[in-house]
Amino acid sequence: MADQERVYEMLWDCRFCGTARLLGKTHRFCPNCGGAQDPAWRYFPSDDEKVAVQDHTFVGVDKICPACGSLSAASAQFCGACGSPLDRAQAARTVGERRKAAGEAFETEDLAARQEREMRATASLVPTQSATRARGTPRWLIVVGMILALVIIGGVLAAFWTKETTAVVADYRWVREIRIEALQARNDSSECDSMPGDAYSVERRREQVDTRRIPDGQECHTVQTDRGDGTFSERQVCETKYREEPVYGDVCYYTVNRWDYKRTARAEGDRSDGPYWPDTNLRTGRCLGCEREAGRDESYTLIFRRSDTGDTFECDVPADEWQATAPEQTFTVKVGAVLGDERCDTLAAR
Repeated sequence: MADQERVYEMLWDCRFCGTARLLGKTHRFCPNCGGAQDPAWRYFPSDDEKVAVQDHTFVGVDKICPACGSLSAASAQFCGACGSPLDRAQAARTVGERRKAAGEAFETEDLAARQEREMRATASLVPTQSATRARGTPRWLIVVGMILALVIIGGVLAAFWTKETTAVVADYRWVREIRIEALQARNDSSECDSMPGDAYSVERRREQVDTRRIPDGQECHTVQTDRGDGTFSERQVCETKYREEPVYGDVCYYTVNRWDYKRTARAEGDRSDGPYWPDTNLRTGRCLGCEREAGRDESYTLIFRRSDTGDTFECDVPADEWQATAPEQTFTVKVGAVLGDERCDTLAAR
């Protein structure tokens, strides 16, 4: 929440004659030399220097005349100093905001220190043209760029450049597996009101089960914000503070009987013994240690010998294709021209 906003005048120093602590709204030009107010030279006053603004309607950030550099109100259509149109005028720069804890006093903003910080930040981000010409591009950076380019080109070639070769079926392999679960006692815990109905050997304990945030007063700050028209607003902003408080409940520790993975029965072979499912020797029922099937998996692999290199490689295929493929049958296959890797998805019987 925030209380009522109050408005005061920013201060500014004349960058032409050095006159200090001029009022941002009242003095649009320096009363000593006539120099136009520069919004970059505005700054926040101390609490003792604040000058309240009465009956001032905020219409937006000031405009900077592109012809003479004078400031005009955001609602102005023509410059009040030289009469130039302001349809392409840029908005004046603002200096942001500052804040203090409620009750702390504001000091006069250090304009020189802020300008020095901004100058250093600009200098570190934007190198001068002379420095850029003198420095040039480091040789090591060029070398690294060339290496990266070669790596990228090599990766593209390895992925997409292929050539075709032939291969014959040299062998077969099949694998069949059955996953088996067993009914086993499992130790677990939960809040007692969500404990499973088949739990047993229950032990109840009083423990922390959560944390809740409790409102614990307010933390307030006074915030001053440059409005960009020679004035700044001041308001107090308060936010609710919270503290964390533990929440206790009844936690039950118990044992439940659940089906969990125990083992896998596996069978494998080639064309000579034909695919079959392995014996599981299940101990069925609902007793502890009793077993049941949890799922079946099977894979069928053709083992090829390449005609160009004599190397072997493997490809998984559907069961019907595996059964229908004859020994020594010839296939064409595409291989990577760079890495020589076989692309099983390109297999085609001849």
